Amino acid sequence: MMQKFSMILLVIFSIIVSCTQEKQKAKSAQEQNMENYKKEKGDHVLHSEELKVLSPEEKQQYINEAKEIARTAFKIFSSHLNKYFTKHDPVKAIEYCNKNAISITDSLSQAHGVKIKRTSFRIRNPENKPTEQEEKVMEIYKERIHKNLKPEPYMHYDEDGYPHVYLPIMVQEKCLMCHGDPNKDIPQEINQKLAELYPNDKAIFFKKGDLRGIWSIRFPKKMK
Repeated sequence: MMQKFSMILLVIFSIIVSCTQEKQKAKSAQEQNMENYKKEKGDHVLHSEELKVLSPEEKQQYINEAKEIARTAFKIFSSHLNKYFTKHDPVKAIEYCNKNAISITDSLSQAHGVKIKRTSFRIRNPENKPTEQEEKVMEIYKERIHKNLKPEPYMHYDEDGYPHVYLPIMVQEKCLMCHGDPNKDIPQEINQKLAELYPNDKAIFFKKGDLRGIWSIRFPKKMK
């Protein structure tokens, strides 16, 4: 009887030791990950003990791939919009964006195996509403611009543990025809079409050099 009781105590003790070691291992990984990120504002990491700590080189690989994806998306948008503007039919350009912008990013997401989104703190399409994390990133970018610093691409793990890259979108001169001051930059016919398609439009009154928004690109592979 005494021998059986001792065996039970030994098993219980072994389980407790094993659990303690696992907790210490998880804590160590968590501390390592958080140490890596503590100087970067905007991180939102849950379950950080499950994540691989990325080296600067690995982060840059994600950023470079995200840049290439964003360039491809921008070329597709620009080629179609320029076609309508060249034909002096800007209203068609607005209609094109309204009907195709989301489907284009969805198609590119499937082609590249990522999740692509364009968002802003002043949105035009409600479907592009930013997440809390995206709002944080844009606030960081606005703060840098206010200090005359360039907003840089930003990479981190998102709240679900996926590698996520954010790229700033800056307002260019040609953007003002649709996103500038309705009283002087945006032609009346475009104002009317925007009011028709986007009655709650907030994506106006931008100036050249402003932060228009961000590309938000989530990679599908969880890093272990």
